[in-house]
Amino acid sequence: MKKSFFITVLLCVCTLSWGKVELPRFFSNHMVLQQNEPITIFGKAQVGEAITVTFNNSSLETVGDASGFWSVTFSPMKAGGPFTMEIKGDNTITLSDVYLGEVWFCSGQSNMGWKLEDALNGEQELANANYPEIKLFTVPRYMSSTLETDVKKGAWETCTSENAKGFSAVAYFFGRYLYEQYKVPIGLINSSWGGTNIEAWMSSELLAQHPESQKIISSIKGKDMIEAVNQYKLDHKNYSVLLDEKDLGSQQHWELETTTYKSWKTFNLPTLWKNTKLEQTHGVVWVTKTITLSKEEAQENLSLSIGRVDDEDITYFNGVEIGASQKKDLDRVYTVPKKLLREGSNRITIRTKNLLDLGGFRGSKSDLFLQTKARTIPLDGKWQYKEGTPKVQEPPVRVHPRYFPTTLYNSMVHPFFKYNVKGVIWYQGESNTKNPDEYAQFFPEMINLWRTNWSKELPFLYVQVANYANQDNREAPLRNAQAAALKLDKTAMVVTLDIGEDANVHPRNKQEVGKRLGMAARNLAYGETEIAKGGPTPVNVEFQKKSVFIAFNQDLKIKASTSGVNGFMLSCDNKKFYPAQVTSIDSKTLKLVADKVKTPKYIKYLWADAPGEVMIYNLQDLPAPPFKFSKDDTNN
Repeated sequence: MKKSFFITVLLCVCTLSWGKVELPRFFSNHMVLQQNEPITIFGKAQVGEAITVTFNNSSLETVGDASGFWSVTFSPMKAGGPFTMEIKGDNTITLSDVYLGEVWFCSGQSNMGWKLEDALNGEQELANANYPEIKLFTVPRYMSSTLETDVKKGAWETCTSENAKGFSAVAYFFGRYLYEQYKVPIGLINSSWGGTNIEAWMSSELLAQHPESQKIISSIKGKDMIEAVNQYKLDHKNYSVLLDEKDLGSQQHWELETTTYKSWKTFNLPTLWKNTKLEQTHGVVWVTKTITLSKEEAQENLSLSIGRVDDEDITYFNGVEIGASQKKDLDRVYTVPKKLLREGSNRITIRTKNLLDLGGFRGSKSDLFLQTKARTIPLDGKWQYKEGTPKVQEPPVRVHPRYFPTTLYNSMVHPFFKYNVKGVIWYQGESNTKNPDEYAQFFPEMINLWRTNWSKELPFLYVQVANYANQDNREAPLRNAQAAALKLDKTAMVVTLDIGEDANVHPRNKQEVGKRLGMAARNLAYGETEIAKGGPTPVNVEFQKKSVFIAFNQDLKIKASTSGVNGFMLSCDNKKFYPAQVTSIDSKTLKLVADKVKTPKYIKYLWADAPGEVMIYNLQDLPAPPFKFSKDDTNN
């Protein structure tokens, strides 16, 4: 009897659960729906269950189909709110503070995901981020081996200084710019994941001719990627503990000045471990250097800057710890208390720990220094080093989207294709510098795929990767590959070579990036064609016997005397390039000559990882993008 009773109760509970009307998580309080376009609301219910959706004085009815899916589509409505939406079946869901306005899908890797509070003047920007009519939705980061129709968690939130913490800086500044221009509600969907390549954001169909990707896609079919990630996190944590246990430097206290450094080898810092003679890039490496202080300098607190360390550091001064961090993207600046200082020789020792690839010091030479009241003591150059974990085992194989194609398209893009948006902003590319030719093919294909699934030619605005030094000349080809997408209609590319930081793949000036994306949106999405969507680009390149003429599509603003314009290089053989002297012919045309190039056949502009100062702009202060041409390209 008891058994029968519990079975009956269980069946009742299951039936009630199945009959409950459900919505995807992105239909929630505080949401923004796209104005002036059809509005589709959808979800799950019991098969045949009658459902009524009421919104903005309109009601639509439907029933759950054979799979329990239902949807209704309202006619386009103008911007406004707040409204209430009621979804009624066997149960009733009421959504409040719903708006009609402009919805943008914001996607990419770490530069899109970069937090508002970590941007330039981030703390102040966050404190001022209070906009009742800007709404934020953060897509949870997870991978899936199959197509998803909902996200695992999340809800729309009103933009306040509390809710905006951790939200995408680029997306926020873009949305704020649009709100200030149009004074309509703005909805921002942040769907980004650091370190991801474009293959993770593409469908399996697009990668059909890519054997390696297909092999991986087949191997994970049906696999629980969340479980795989959780297992990796555990293995990663255990590996970190292992490195600490195996570290000879910690066991023998190499931070102490009693250490004998005669057997330690020498290399130059800053550098990544892959560029040294270290046998492995993972594990613990200790580095040390002596500096000399005057009597006066030893009587005041000093400031020690060591830049960014991949991944972790513990920093000692004269044998005493003065700071530590486990954040690889943090610029380390530590205070050296005067009680540790002495006149004459002083020793800086740093224990670094790297849990995966890269390893080492990621900053520039100027990031390594000791600051006294009277002078800056450079610390770049020769340091002694010793491996704390020689021949330690390999780290666990990373479970990350960059190694699993399609997994973010499935989980972080596909669920939103029935949620109408105005357009897309995209900031990604750094993880594809090794395959720029493929990227030039993949990127336009991905844009077309997303447009097809959103059933319209939505504006697609993207950011070209910024200057980043010492990358083995991989940045320029990738920027060129990104530019290939401009052949598609309703695309715009934001150039950032003038606002980046040579030694930082994550430049902090996200305000200007958001503004430039906003300008492109005004042109492409909102029809303000007087607003430039990008900087001046060449429309004609003419090679003559001793010179090259370049005509641009916009009037130029040259932020230097023409004799000192940086970035133009000429060559006669595509091997040796020489800086060109520039003469302005008219408002749109430049003449280039190089003393050592008598018959120029090739031209490059800003064609380097970090090409230096940008000087060519349009009249709205948007920079010209990098480019290259040959005489064969121009048929002259």
